[in-house]
Amino acid sequence: MVMAIVLLLVALGVVFIVAFPTINNTWRNTTGNDTPADTAVKNELVKQIEAQKTGNADVDARLDTAASTLRATKMATIVKAAGDQSAMAALLKQTTGASSEQAKAASALLFANQSLAGVREAVAAGDWVKAYQAYRDLNGTAALTELKAALGQY
Repeated sequence: MVMAIVLLLVALGVVFIVAFPTINNTWRNTTGNDTPADTAVKNELVKQIEAQKTGNADVDARLDTAASTLRATKMATIVKAAGDQSAMAALLKQTTGASSEQAKAASALLFANQSLAGVREAVAAGDWVKAYQAYRDLNGTAALTELKAALGQY
C-alpha cells in the first residue's frame, strides 16, 4: 500500500515535470502575462545582473537600466524573440536603443552562433530548466567570451 502511494507520487511528479513547460507556456500564451515561473526566472536574472555592480557609476547605471528593462519586458516577448530573428532584432532595438542596422546585425550574430543555440532554443521553448542547464554549460567558456566581445561592437 505504501509502495503504491510512493509510486503514484513519483509518477505524478514525473508527469508534472515533463508537462510543466507546456502548462507554463499555455498559461503565458493565453493570458499574455508573465506566469509565476516567468517572474521567478526574471527575478533571478535581475539578481544576477545586480550582483555584477562594480561601484563605477557608469557601469552600475547601465546594469540598473538592464535590470529595469528586463523587469518591464514581458516574458512572452523574450520567448518569441528567442525563436524568431526578426523579433529578436525588434526587441534589441526597443530595449537597447540600437539602430535598426545594429539590432539586425546583433540578432544575426545571436542566431548564427552555434554555441548559444541550446540556450536560445530552450528559451524559445519556454523551458527554463533546460535554458539554465544550457547556460551553465556555456558559462565561462571561450565561446561565451568571444560572443560577448563580438556583441560589444554593437
